[in-house]
Order: sequence, then C-alpha cells, then structure tokens
Amino acid sequence: MKANSQICIIMLDMTEDYRDNYIVGVEKQADKLGYQSVTFSLPLLDNLHTKKEEEIYQLIDFSKYDGVIFFENSFSAHKSLGNMVETMLQKNCTAPVVVIGESQVYPENFLPDNTVGTKMLTDHLIEKHGCQTLYFLGGEPNQVLKNDIGFIQSLEEHGIPYTNDNLLYGGYWRECGEALAKDIAYNMVEKPDAVVCQDDTVAFFFIKALFGYGIRVPDDIIVTGLGARSDSRNNILSITTYPSNAEHCGRKAMSRLHSMITGTQELPVLLPKSTIITGLSCGCGECLSSAVRWQLEQDEKKRMTKIYYRNSELEEKLYSCTDYKELHPIIYHSTYLIKAANFLSVNIAESETTSRCIYMTDNAWSDLPILFESKDLYPANLPKQHPHNLHVLPMTFNNCFIGHVVVGYDTPEVYDNILKQYISRIALSIYLLKYRPCSAEQVLPEDTPGISSPAQGTQDTIFIKKENSLIKVPLDNIYYFESEGRKTMAVMKSGRFETRKTLSELETLFSGKDFYRVSKSALVNISKVTSITPDADRTLIATFPGKTTVRVSRMHANEFRNRVKIL
Repeated sequence: MKANSQICIIMLDMTEDYRDNYIVGVEKQADKLGYQSVTFSLPLLDNLHTKKEEEIYQLIDFSKYDGVIFFENSFSAHKSLGNMVETMLQKNCTAPVVVIGESQVYPENFLPDNTVGTKMLTDHLIEKHGCQTLYFLGGEPNQVLKNDIGFIQSLEEHGIPYTNDNLLYGGYWRECGEALAKDIAYNMVEKPDAVVCQDDTVAFFFIKALFGYGIRVPDDIIVTGLGARSDSRNNILSITTYPSNAEHCGRKAMSRLHSMITGTQELPVLLPKSTIITGLSCGCGECLSSAVRWQLEQDEKKRMTKIYYRNSELEEKLYSCTDYKELHPIIYHSTYLIKAANFLSVNIAESETTSRCIYMTDNAWSDLPILFESKDLYPANLPKQHPHNLHVLPMTFNNCFIGHVVVGYDTPEVYDNILKQYISRIALSIYLLKYRPCSAEQVLPEDTPGISSPAQGTQDTIFIKKENSLIKVPLDNIYYFESEGRKTMAVMKSGRFETRKTLSELETLFSGKDFYRVSKSALVNISKVTSITPDADRTLIATFPGKTTVRVSRMHANEFRNRVKIL
C-alpha cells in the first residue's frame, strides 16, 4: 500500500439519520487500514431538486485514489443522478469499486443483512404478544435487503402457516403503509394481529394512516419497524424496532475494497450484538415522557444553533464584505461553528479546471488567494496536521456553481445541517462579491438568510416576496409601502407584495430618495403620484397610476403638498 493511500467515497448527502452510519463505518475501517478518505457529496438542505451541486463530482480525479466506494443507496430520491454518477465511474475509473446499494455494473455490492433483526422482531410478536396473523410490509419482491427472510424463518420455526398474501410489498416510503391501512379499514385484507415493517419510516406512516381510519396501535394492531431511527423511535408513539447494521455494512465494504486494492485476504468484521428496542407500538415500550423529552432536546438544539449564528453576527459580516481580503478574517473567526473540524479550505471556481483558494486553515492572507488545479481540491501547502477524513462540498447559489469547500476531520465524522447552513452563507457572500452589481430583477430563495440587508443598503433596489422567492426590483417600481397588520406591503403596478422591513426601517433606508411618510401606515414614492385631492377632514388623497389611492394625514398634508410641487 502506498504511503499516502486514499480512497474516494461518492454519495448524495448527509441526512443526520442512521444512513450516515454507513460512511462512519467506512471511515473507521479506512482509518484502521491506514487510508485517508475523501468524501464527495451534496449538502442539499432538504431541496427536492439540485441546483448544479452535482458539479462537485466533476472534481474527482480517479487517478489519485486507490479505490472508490459508491454509496448508491443514498441516491434513492435522485435515481437519475445516481445513474449518471455510476456511468461516470464506469467510464473514468480504473481503480477497484465497491457499491453500497445495488449495481448492475459492479459485482461487489453491499447492503446490511437485517435477517436477524427481522426474525427477532417477529419472534417477539409471536412469543411475547401471542400474534398468529402477521404481515410483512414494505420493500420490493425479491428485495436485496432480504428483510422478509427473517420474517419467514420466524413463522416457520413457530409452525405458523403463511402464503404470499402475508408478504405485502410496495416500496420503501409512505405509499405502501397508507395503502395497507386503507385495505384493512375497508376489509380488503384480513385484519392482522401485527405488521412487521421494512423499516421505521414505513412503520411511522403506516401507524399514522391507521389512526386516520380509527384503528388504534397497539390496541387493534401491533406494528414494528427496523433501523432504530431517532425521529421515529422518539415520536409521540415510539416504534418497536431493531438497530440497523449500517455501520457494520460500511466497515465490511471498506474491508472488501482493501482486499481488492492489495490482493490480500479480506479482514473479517464482526457483527455487533444488538437487541430489540421496545416501544409503544407493541405496548411494552417506554412511557410517553421520553418522546416529549427528546422533542424538547431537538427544539433546544435548533434554538442554540440560531443563537450561535446570531451571536457570531456572521450574516451581517459576510454580506457587508467588499473584497476577498475582508472575507478571510470573517471565515477565520467563525470556523468554530463547524463541529469537530480541524481543516477548512474555501475555493472559488475560476474556470472549468482552475480554482482560487481564498481561505485555508493555518494560512495568512499574505499567502492567499492562490490559483491551483481544481482536481487537487486545495493548494499543495498542506496544513500542519493532515486530516484523516476529508469532505468535499459544493458552493452554489442561484443555480450557479461558485466553487467548493473542503472540510477535514481527525476522527470519523459526518457533517450536519450547521455546516450546510454555513456553506450556504459563504456561497451567497462570494456570489455577491463576484456578481455585483446584480441585475435589476434577481430571483433568490425565500429562505436566504439576511439577504435583504446588503441589497437594500444600496438604496436603489428592494427585495419583495413573490410566491416562494425573493425578487429584487428597482426602487422606482414602487408606488408606496403600506402596513397590513404585522406585514409591510410594497404596492406596484403588478400588485401587492410583502417586504421584510418595517415602515420605520424603510423610511430611514430611503430617506435620501423620493419617499415620504404620509401617515402611520404609509410611505409613498412622491415621484409616482399622479394627483392629489383635498378631502373633507383636511386630509389629502394621493392617487397613483391605475387609480390606486393613499390617504395623507393632516399632520403631513402641507409638507407632502410642498414636496409634490417641487417635483
């Protein structure tokens, strides 16, 4: 094995559930065998569609790696992207490849064998709860996970007859659970004593659908899952389940890859001993308070994350940068937000093959920015302590691939949503630096953090909310701003749209423009007034194009009339 042996991991995204354990298992075994792991993935932040993040896979130089682990199973929600990556692998990679998932191209496929877990769950239902009519739910016929085999073995050992009618397939998501609940409610199938589900997700949606039809769990039907997912285990109705062998599967995949690289015998990886985790879905699990406590802990975790970001003032600092030299110290003083990382490199794409490093751990600004070949991932001057595990993530904004970030860890780690949010903020800041001044009308995601401040600070444009997006429009398009309950609306020719500023903030922001506060609830663009008409109570009626009107209070009437005359 070479002195600096590296393996490449290709996956979709970290999801903060049991599936991340596959990668932890790979990294642990890679560390043990002396490899550095480099993981290429997409921090999607729950988007249903990618926004050119997949260009990160174009940075992979397969000649640099001794072997590749392709986590095909992580692409289950983006099958076409997974197929594209596998085609790229087949075309460009000559190193050994191991697949976690299914592949028609590569013979070395790994998925956890949950036969033991499914059998133990079925044994529990029969022996502890006396169930005689049982269904297996989820997956596909002849599924590679073979979870139904443990179910069948248990029925046979207990002498319980079964037919294909006891094996109900339909996928790995909510639809199969909802379909069975409906069939039971309308007597399309015999009501069972218990249902053993393919995984916790199927079990969760099945239970939810049953309650919708007035069928109680576990009083009417007992349900079990598989995988021990934290969100399903700790829901209001905790699910009886069995831990997934994902980490063990990841370790086995790495062990197999090592044997293919070196031509040596595959090192055995022992399966850890596990046991059933009982929940309320079978009636013999823990009380409700644990689920409530878990939910409170999750809410507190989210709250503290927001506090960390607000206290860091990261958004304000990032969006007020005028050049990369200002950006460097801001990144330096905010990397504490990235859990457990000991290395960070921020790189901007200059061309299809070249990147510019604007920040790298342990490098002063005098050494940066530096140009380098993008496929090298970061400049050659390595940090003092070379990290064992690297994660390479894309920076994108507004369907534009901006560059990539490399995060390094000393120990086997997977990144979380905090890092995803951090990268999205850095990407937006770099986008603003690269493309200022922006076009007159630029569409931005609605959840873009803090975006209104820097753009409106120019006092020439403003962001309005339209459907699920923020749209930048010229200030000259605005007739007036008006309070509507707790919202502030911008009124234009095309309609009324919400803004993210109060009237007082807008009044201060546009004080040097043609905007004037005419009442507690309105701030008008004087240049858009087509006529003013006195009213009976000494107020004025200001009319705008399209015959839209705003009432000017008595307090502001004279000043408003004078300003209109000047224009």
